This record gives sequence, C-alpha cells and structure tokens, in this order.
Amino acid sequence: MVLPSRARLDKGQRSGSLFRMRGEIWRMRVKTVIIDDEQPICDEIEYLLKQHIDIDVAAKFTNPLEALEYISEQGCDLVFADIKMPGMSGLELARRLSVLRATPLVVFITAFQEHALEAFDTPAVGYITKPIMEDKLARLMSKVRCLIERTYQAGRPAVSKICVTTGGKIIPLDKNEIVLAYVKDKDVFVRTKTSEYMATLTLQEIENILDGSNFLRVHRQYIVNLDMVREIIPWFHGSYLLRMDDCRQEEVPVSRARTKVLKNILGLK
Repeated sequence: MVLPSRARLDKGQRSGSLFRMRGEIWRMRVKTVIIDDEQPICDEIEYLLKQHIDIDVAAKFTNPLEALEYISEQGCDLVFADIKMPGMSGLELARRLSVLRATPLVVFITAFQEHALEAFDTPAVGYITKPIMEDKLARLMSKVRCLIERTYQAGRPAVSKICVTTGGKIIPLDKNEIVLAYVKDKDVFVRTKTSEYMATLTLQEIENILDGSNFLRVHRQYIVNLDMVREIIPWFHGSYLLRMDDCRQEEVPVSRARTKVLKNILGLK
C-alpha cells in the first residue's frame, strides 16, 4: 500500500521542478519514491532524505506493483527500491521502469552485499546496504544530483539572448552586444556600447546563460565581456582594473580571488 508522506506532491505537480536555494540560484527538486516491503525502512529513508533540501519524497510504497503503477502514471526522478520484495523484486522493478518514456534513476536497498553485484546488470545508479549510514547516503545523493543535473542541462535549449527592460518594453539582447553586467542596490544592469538597461534576471542567472562564452565573473558585482576590454590597468595587491568599451567606459575592479583566473585566460604574468 502507499504510505502517507508529509512531503508528498500534488497529483498534477510535475517532477524535476526548479526552486531557489541559498548559495545556488537554481537547483533541481528531485521527486523521489521509496519502495520497501518493510514500513520502518521506508520511514527511515524518508527521515534521512529530509536532511537534503532538494529532495521531495512524493510517495512511499510497501507493494512494488502499486509503486510501478504510480510511477508509470505520475512519474518521478529517483526511486529507492529494496532488492528482495514479495510480488516483484527490485531488480525486476528497475527493468520495467527502464522502458518508461521518462526513466527515473534507481537506487537499490539491500541487506546483503552480494545482492549489490546484481545491481550492475540493471539501469541503477547505485545501491545502499542496511543498516543505512547517513554518510554513505550523502555520498550517493551527490552522485544522483550530478546525474540529474547533467540530464537537465543536456535537455535545456541553448539560450543566446538576455532580456532587458527600457521604457516599459522588454528587449532581448544578443550575447555579443553585452559589454558588462553588474549589480547596484540589488538591481541588475546590462551595458552595451551605446546604452544601459535594467535586466530581468539575477546576476547569477546571467552568468549561467553566458557560461562558456567570452564572459568572466571578475567580481561578485561584475561580469565582463573579455572581448570588450579596452585597457587593463594594474591596481592594488597585484590586481587590475578593466576599462571597458561600454557607453561610459566603466573601470571594473577585478577581485583578488579572480585575478589569477583572469591572468590565466589572458596569458598575463
């Protein structure tokens, strides 16, 4: 049967939604289902997963057939499944889940180390042995996050525009038009060679979009287009000021922490 969970999601809520998190602007919220024929094990795993802010335990099942039906209809990102269960083994459950259009990651729960070897013949991300140790679960969850985030990033369409506002209008700017972006009094601004605009995104979100381009976060308040640097001016403690080719020829400070990165990119000694 399905067991109640305080973190259970509404029926219509899709998996893989995004949320704000301190220290990281966007993080996948991982919709998780726990399946074990022992209710105390389900409860224990749910308790340990509550230590991870990005994990939503959507449902717990003691019956793997009911779990399969739920996941087929509702979908999820991650499944914890006991290997030995009456009615259907966790191994068989994982094989059936692997044919779904949106295949969740599977973590096996086992009381026996030898059963872990069987996990490698299935589309499982890993296994965890009983009794469940918090530190081992934490390491496994780090691996899960990397896999889910990699899948999410691979499926995201490439973004080549940054939206800005002026006169009540929203204007999409091409990346190549941007000279710099900066924060002032909690507002974010974007400058081109001829104009300045207020951005509709946070500086972190802009950095994420510009990642992999000729842009560098040289200071916690500034992102610059390295192709738009007019002059590099030596400054205090071996750092630099960057005179930019924007409409105001802004002098942007490079933080001490980012000076080494800038030097490596530009070949400075």
